Amino acid sequence: MIKSTIALLIIVAAGVFQTTGACDENPDYMDHQASAFRNTQPRIYDPYYRYANTPFFIPYYYNYPPSSRVQEPSDNYEARTPSAGKFNFANPFKNSNPPKSEVNEDEAENRFFGKLALGSSILSSTGLFNNMFGNNAAAAATTGYSHAFKPFSHKLSKWMPLVANTDFSGLLSKLDSCTAPSQEEGICIPGSACSLFGGRPSGSCGLKDICCINAVTTCGSTVTLNNTYWQSPMNLPPTCSLTIKLDQTLLEQSQDIAQIRLDFMSFSIGQPNSDGTCATDVFKVSGADNYVPDICGDNAGQHMYLDVPTRSAGTSMTSPASREINLSFQLGAQSSASRMWNIKVSLLPSRSKYLAPQDCLQYYTTPTGRVRSFNWQDVAGTATRQLNNQNYNICFRTELVDRQRATEMCLSECPVKNGGKAFLITSPTAATNPAAIAANAQAASDAAKLAAAQTALNSAQTTLTTATTTVTNAQNAVTAATPANYADLQAALVTAQNNLKTAQTNLIAAQTAVVNAGVNVTPAQAQAVIDAQTAVTAAQAAVTAAQAAANPPALVAAQSALASAQSSYNSAQSAFNTAQSSFNSAQSAYTTSSSAATTANNAAQSSSSSGSTFTTTTTTFGRQDPVNAGLPAGTTLAVCYYDYLLIDGGRDITNAVTDRYCGNKLNPSNGASTSVQVCTPIRPFRITYHTDGTEGAVAAGTNILPALADTGNTGFCLDFQER
Repeated sequence: MIKSTIALLIIVAAGVFQTTGACDENPDYMDHQASAFRNTQPRIYDPYYRYANTPFFIPYYYNYPPSSRVQEPSDNYEARTPSAGKFNFANPFKNSNPPKSEVNEDEAENRFFGKLALGSSILSSTGLFNNMFGNNAAAAATTGYSHAFKPFSHKLSKWMPLVANTDFSGLLSKLDSCTAPSQEEGICIPGSACSLFGGRPSGSCGLKDICCINAVTTCGSTVTLNNTYWQSPMNLPPTCSLTIKLDQTLLEQSQDIAQIRLDFMSFSIGQPNSDGTCATDVFKVSGADNYVPDICGDNAGQHMYLDVPTRSAGTSMTSPASREINLSFQLGAQSSASRMWNIKVSLLPSRSKYLAPQDCLQYYTTPTGRVRSFNWQDVAGTATRQLNNQNYNICFRTELVDRQRATEMCLSECPVKNGGKAFLITSPTAATNPAAIAANAQAASDAAKLAAAQTALNSAQTTLTTATTTVTNAQNAVTAATPANYADLQAALVTAQNNLKTAQTNLIAAQTAVVNAGVNVTPAQAQAVIDAQTAVTAAQAAVTAAQAAANPPALVAAQSALASAQSSYNSAQSAFNTAQSSFNSAQSAYTTSSSAATTANNAAQSSSSSGSTFTTTTTTFGRQDPVNAGLPAGTTLAVCYYDYLLIDGGRDITNAVTDRYCGNKLNPSNGASTSVQVCTPIRPFRITYHTDGTEGAVAAGTNILPALADTGNTGFCLDFQER
């Protein structure tokens, strides 16, 4: 009797752990008005919603939950359901009249799925209990069990009441999903069953059951259950991995799994290096069909959707191949990071309404929210937080806004409080900023003028100096050529000149006397004229002799050279004065323009960039921009080409349109100093984030555009709103 009771308990306990499918397919919840409308209005067909004319959908009269809708065939981007067929979205194990406190089970994170069955096959199955007890290979080798703990040992009675509950349907109906006070997701089961399950009780589910949380805190484990939390162990090895095994033959995976959603409840490992590479610590995903970038740093609150590999050839729905996806942390010895993580693993069935669209690493299902690049944080500093080799799509489900389908989605920088940068992709530079380019070009022009004025001034100064030297030398030559008795000779010259004047006066007087005498002139008067003329001639000769004595040829030559030198000096002085005036004007203009260039260059470090390339128009950007100086005219630089955020059809309020955004500000106008709201009318709503493999400069090559180096990029944080 005791043996049969224990056997029955084992069967019941095994049945308890068959999950009801984490992915309950209930219809989107509706408000009271929607319910009334559904009961009174005829079924309608809406082109945006497949099956809108079925009892499961009334498209314009319900509040949107986080789950996806089924879309009209032409809009298959936003739903991954099959293109044909009708589905029963009701949970057969859920009470049709749940209490008001029941947790909404239409969310992707709140599903346990699987067809429940009891029988002797459960005991021999490697399905459900493979996940619970199959993580210790060493124990399996020594005990024969897949886990050191034997779930069906003789110690079972110590923790599980020896009461046979033959009401299987009543027991199984309690396997609902639940949300613990910690906001963790679990399943509602009896407390003793949670212990067998290896879970952690957290909160209650009604009168008898508890919310059981399944957590794995080891490296190298394999999990098969939905809503499993992978938490970092106390002692971390260099590599810590988790394998997610997908196999429809498992009891807990009675439905085919199409996607896995990872929610990073907490995530903190080492930061990337200055080049944006996760060189020390890194989180990797392998085995998924979609591209999943390596990440590191701080990523709490982020999520990922992993596409499950399709079945191999020759398999069928009833006999699918086993597939595995591996999550791993590779931790470097030099990291000083406080490493920790808690990753929620949700398994999403192929017919779920809440699957992410194809090629979407992230998927948001609310009309408003916030989206961030991996490792973005609101922290001050210049450290690089943008990760290299990111290339993924972020998708947004088109929601109903005021009972109408949203026609556009708008993005704006999220507010920061701790000095972080909400948008910094590809460090902006003066080389690609129109305002800085214009200011630098003006400064360069003024600098050239100033240099020319300086050259002219220097030349004038040299000429003036030469003229000064020539005058000095001529003056010295005059001094050397001046006779020693120069003063006496000058005095003799003056005397001779005075004597000449006296003789000339006497001559004039004698001539006047002769003229006055007329025909009565006397011989004495005539002789007086002759004598006076002779005296003038003699005085003139004396003057000439005195002049020759006082001004020898060498002195005359020296004086002539001095006069020429003084003339050259006067010209040089005039040229110098003109050059000085031009230099002063050029210097003033350059001071003004260089100051403006400095301001523009500083502003360029916090400005928008858009498009993909930029072509320079000036040969230099002036002295205030030495990093980019010397770029030849016509140089084409890559801008928003290697690192960018793609918003297809993005535009501002003035309808300025561009698709690629980078720089320090979110703005479609290149070089703008402020961020603006950018909206796109293109549905389905999606943005793409792309970074290359380096923050350094990209050298020009064959079919390779050059790009300037980046510094301290942080990624982006944007608030989105559908309207």
